[in-house]
Order: sequence, then C-alpha cells, then structure tokens
Amino acid sequence: MKKIGFGIIGIVLVAVIYYFTSGSAEITQEMKAQVNNELAILEQNGFAIQEREIKKSEEHFIISFDDPQKIVTFFASQGSKIKLEDAAALKGLKIGVDAKYLHDAYSALSVDIYPLNLPTSITELDMKEEDKLLIEQLNKMLKEKVLLVHVDFNKLLSSFKGYTKDIHETLQGKNEVKLHSEGFTFEGDIDKGKISRVDQKIKHITFEAKGEANGELSELNTHYKRTGSTSYNSTSGYSVKNILLTGINDKSKVLVSIDDMHGDSITLIEKDLAQSSIKASASKIKFEANGEKNLLEGITFHFNIKNIDMPALEKLEKADTNNEAEINKLIQELISKGVSMEIPTFEIKKIETDGKRIDGFALTAHADIDKSLNLAAIQSNPMVALNAINTKTKITLSPEILSLIARDPRAIMFMMLIQPQEVNGKKVYEVELKNGSLSINGKPVM
Repeated sequence: MKKIGFGIIGIVLVAVIYYFTSGSAEITQEMKAQVNNELAILEQNGFAIQEREIKKSEEHFIISFDDPQKIVTFFASQGSKIKLEDAAALKGLKIGVDAKYLHDAYSALSVDIYPLNLPTSITELDMKEEDKLLIEQLNKMLKEKVLLVHVDFNKLLSSFKGYTKDIHETLQGKNEVKLHSEGFTFEGDIDKGKISRVDQKIKHITFEAKGEANGELSELNTHYKRTGSTSYNSTSGYSVKNILLTGINDKSKVLVSIDDMHGDSITLIEKDLAQSSIKASASKIKFEANGEKNLLEGITFHFNIKNIDMPALEKLEKADTNNEAEINKLIQELISKGVSMEIPTFEIKKIETDGKRIDGFALTAHADIDKSLNLAAIQSNPMVALNAINTKTKITLSPEILSLIARDPRAIMFMMLIQPQEVNGKKVYEVELKNGSLSINGKPVM
C-alpha cells in the first residue's frame, strides 16, 4: 500500500496560495471578485472544485485531484515540482478547505486544510481483511479531521505561518501500529503569488509497529528559499537531532541511530547552465545487528557539480522513461557543455568495530566529462569513454583501516602489487585516469 506523507501538505498549500493571492489586492472585495476566474484556472489544470459555499466572512470548498498530468504541469508553472507517479498516486483525493477572512489581527485569511478521503490508488487495491480494517480506521481518522493543516496569511498576502495538528493514533490490525506527531509548525514568504521561502519544524515523530519495527525522529528543521526567477535557483537545508530505527531480523534486534545530522544544498543557474553544491554531515551513526555493534563518528560529505545543461534537464524530467532513444538523446544534451564533478570532502574520523576504536579515512575526488563524449559510441565500445573522462581520486587511510581491509583475501593481491604511500603516518592511494591511461600513486597501471 502506498504511503502519502507530508508532501500532500505542500501540494495543497501551493494550490490554496494560488487560489487566494493571484491578482488580489483588496482582501475581502477584490478577492471575491476574482474567485470565479481563479477557480476556472484550477479546473483547467487538473483539479475540480466541489461543494463551494460562500458566506460574508467565510467560505468552504473541496479540491479534487482529477488529472495527474495537468497537475504536474500546473505546479511546475507555479515554481513547485511533483513527479507524475506521485500525482497519479493522489488521483481521486479530495481536500476540504475552510477559509475565514480577516480572522484575527495578523491574518487576512485563515484556512484549515484536511483530506476527506483516500486516493483511488489505495481504495481500489485488492485487499486482505486486515487491510480493509486499516482502511476503515483511516477513514474514521479523516472524518474526525485528525489530519489537518492550519495556515494564516498576513494582511499583505506576502507571508504565511501555520501548523499541522498533533497526531496520537493507534491503528489495530494484524499488528498494532502507534503513530505520534508533535510540534509541526511552518512559516514562509510569498512573492508574486509563489512561495519564495519555507521554514518548517517538527518536534517529534514516532512510529511503532508492535513486535516488528519502531521509528523515532526528534527535532527536524528544514528550510527552502528561492534565489532566482526559477525554482531551480534555490538554497535548502535540514537538521535532525536524532533518528532511531529498530526492528527484528531473524529474531535478532537491528538498530540504526543517527545523531546531529545536517544537510545543505545550493543551486545556481547562469546562461542555462546549472551548478549545484550539496553538503551533509552527522556526528554519529550507530549500527547494531546479530549481536555486533559498529559506530561511525565525524561523518562529512561534500559534492559539487557544474555545467549541467538546464533546458535538457527540464526536458528529461518530462520525458517518457520507456523511450530509450529520447532519454539517451537528452542525456547527451545534458552533458554537452562538459560536466565537472567534485567530492572535496568525504571523511569518517573515527570507527568503532569489534570493540576497538580506530581512526577512519578521508577521500577527495574530481571528474571531468568532456563535451566530446558520445553515448552512442560508448554503447558499441565502452572503452571510448576512457578518452573523454578524466578523474583523480585520493584515498587516505589509517593503518588500522588498512589492516582491516587486508583481512579480505580479495584485497591481499592488490596490496601486494600496489603499495600505499606513507604520508604523516597515514596510508595514501592516489588514483588518476587521464587521456585513457590509469595510474596509481604515479605508476602506470594501463
């Protein structure tokens, strides 16, 4: 059964913002004068508007997700992205919207958004009895408005804030499942009818399937800001205090715990070429399985990519994945300007395994894909790629890590043939592929 999460909130939020802000300067008068036109636009773009009720200072209507392809195109035009398969999974979903004008000192408009039914992608499945029981319980939750988002728009319709109702539910079926969500709040800015900034916070989420698996997430913060004329020009990031996953594997406990995880990304578009930078880190990652415990500390990863052809990327996102010829053509266009990729940092400072604590490793890498690379030629002769791709990788290992690797018989032969360099007490391998020739630590290999 497909799961639908908080992504729905973002989808509906964009639709509601568009519905209430486009072309509106006077909150209570001009908005209502424009409403029929705005509803007509929504109906032309994959939605249906049902059961509309208008009163002096409040309104109620239902948004129905009817045409996934049109919905994808509509959100792309509004600066928001949704995949076609995700939109298709939402077909038949109905969202209730209760709106109040000039509800308080801050708000020009306040809305409650809540799903009224499950999408047909779920309800039309061939279900077992326990699944039918789950559907009944979910429908009961929807009827009671357990899943509800409240949004307030300011007097200038230039910013918004809101929250998602806390959830404390227990679902009965083959296995008991408990769901808890607390402290989900958000705020943002609107520029010319489009969301230009969103900051979100979630205090706590827990999931517990009795006798099977538990999940817990604490203090999640996310942020997004559009920095240019398109949704691609943006900065975004997240931080999580802790993620804890536990489960049962062959009657043995399995645990994964991640502490202080952070991530940031920046994308810039100049002259139809994109460059993007991604950074991620975590202070600790713990694994436990089959009685064995492993710990990683000080994890850092940084990745950069440059010279991505944006018109080709936009076409590729809309292309039919079953059309291999079209996909290959667009990928060729994508790399036509000469793509450059770099890992400035990938490091794990400390590793604990078998009860021993040792120093970790670090890696840097760079790759250039020449614009002369011909994908069609590679399919007939993969060796052609060697002359169009240049790479350089440096791996720095602690002596203890190298000793662990040496336990693998497959690694012994390589280590006998290629000795690492000794640099400041570390073991170093430098691997370079240039003009079709491969070398390790300056010695030709091929």
